Amino acid sequence: MNLRFALSFHRLKKIFKNIPNLLSGYNLYVDTDKLRLIDHAFTKIVPGARSFADLGGVWNVNAGYTLYTLRNHSVAKGTLVDTNFPEGLREQLSLQTNLSVIHGDFSNDETVAAVGKTDVVFFFDVLLHQANPSWTEILKKYAAKVSCFVIFNQQYIRGTKTVRLTDLPIDEYISVAPQGREATYRYAYDHANEIHPEYKKPWKDIHNIFQWGITDEDLRTTMEGFGFKEMHFKNHGRFSNLPAFENHAFIFVKE
Repeated sequence: MNLRFALSFHRLKKIFKNIPNLLSGYNLYVDTDKLRLIDHAFTKIVPGARSFADLGGVWNVNAGYTLYTLRNHSVAKGTLVDTNFPEGLREQLSLQTNLSVIHGDFSNDETVAAVGKTDVVFFFDVLLHQANPSWTEILKKYAAKVSCFVIFNQQYIRGTKTVRLTDLPIDEYISVAPQGREATYRYAYDHANEIHPEYKKPWKDIHNIFQWGITDEDLRTTMEGFGFKEMHFKNHGRFSNLPAFENHAFIFVKE
């Protein structure tokens, strides 16, 4: 199976699985697996939860998981955080009276303080992008304010140790990262220590590219160290056509 065919087949499978979400007003990138994960958290794991924060929940899904949670679960307050909002989305979200929208980087201390204490936090497809501060530092920041972590992440399965991907030689990085963005990867490597004009951090640390290969063992050890117990795990299979990554879902609850 060649690369182009594999990519097309994966996209078709994803589209077919997510088509029912169109009937509820979401786009095709809103993943049914994540919707079921939200349902499981609020109905089985923390049924008394009344607040949540969706971190980095805009890109490609237009706040789909935030809107789904507000519509389908008895929450008094939701918080949505991201750095970029498509035109018109903020106006649409302003109609949600129990939603706070924060335009910023959820790794910043100011944003963490603005989110405040909340029952549940979503980390969907974002942990492997966090380098400055690192994913462990971000989890630590929110662990002091959150009772339940709902995590869906592309986990590294090529080894037993977590790998900082941008420390790899560029050709090795390109071989494990998502295809079709080679120009971006080479630019980030060539300008590694230059400060990105928008994110105010070195190009090598920007969240737009894969930064980490995080193993399940290291994620579990990290959360255990912060006083959280794993209550749910499911392997949702390979991420895209990348043999080094699988989609894994976790729910951790403070002990």
